[in-house]
Amino acid sequence: MTPVSVDVPRELDPFVGSINHFMGRLNERVDLLQRFIADAAHQIRTPLTALSAQIDLLGADKLDKAGRQHYERVRERTGELARLTNQLLSHAMVIHRADSVQLEPISLVDVARRAYRAAIPVTVDPDIVISFEAPDDRPFVLGDAVSLREAIVNVIDNALRHGADQRLEVRVGANAEQAFVEVEDDGPGIPPEGWEKATQRFATSKSHEGSSGLGFAIAQEVASAHGGTLSFRARDERGFTVVLTLPLYKGDAR
Repeated sequence: MTPVSVDVPRELDPFVGSINHFMGRLNERVDLLQRFIADAAHQIRTPLTALSAQIDLLGADKLDKAGRQHYERVRERTGELARLTNQLLSHAMVIHRADSVQLEPISLVDVARRAYRAAIPVTVDPDIVISFEAPDDRPFVLGDAVSLREAIVNVIDNALRHGADQRLEVRVGANAEQAFVEVEDDGPGIPPEGWEKATQRFATSKSHEGSSGLGFAIAQEVASAHGGTLSFRARDERGFTVVLTLPLYKGDAR
C-alpha cells in the first residue's frame, strides 16, 4: 500500500500518479474492511451471547414433550450460530494478520497455555479429565501470538465438542528443529482417508455433525503462515491426536 516515490521522466508522471491514486483508494477499502470486522466482532457477538443466555433462562422444565424438542432445537441452533460467527470473524482476523503483522520470538508454552484457558469453558463436563503439559525450558518460535492462540483454541474446541469422551490432553514440546502443540482426546477421531478434507473450509463429517468446518481450516492457515504444519496422528490405544508443528526459533529470545 506504499505510494510509489521514485524519480521518473516527466511523461511518466501521470502513470505514477494513477498508480498512487489507486493504491490510496485500495488502502481506504482495506481500512474499511478492518473496521467492519472489528465492529462485527462486537455488534454480532454481544446479542448472540445475550440470546443464548435468555434461552438458557427459559428452561424446559414446564414444557411438554413437543415443546422440549423445539426448545432443544432452538438452543442447539443458537449455539451453532454463535460458534460459526466466532469462527468466521476469527478466520477473517487470521487472514488479515498473516499479511500485516510482524512476526517475533514468542514462547509457545505461554501461547498454548493462554489458548488452553480460553478454550476450556467453565461449564465443561466434570467427568472429562483435562490436562496441560509443558517443558520447563520453554521452546520459542517466530510467530504472531494472537493468530497462534486462535489456531490452538480452535483445535482444543474441536476436540472438546467432537472428540473427548473422558480425557483431553494438551501438550507442548520440542526437538532439535521443531516445536509442537499436541491435542489428544479419547474420542473416535478422524479416519486417515478424511484427514485432507478435515482441513478444508466448511468440511463436515458424520463424526463431526453440527460442526461449521472452520476450526481445522483456521489452524491450517495459521500453521502455513508460520512455515509449519497441522497434522493428525492415527488413533491408537490412547486416542486421536492433532499436532501443530512450527519451526523452532534458535535466536536470542530476549
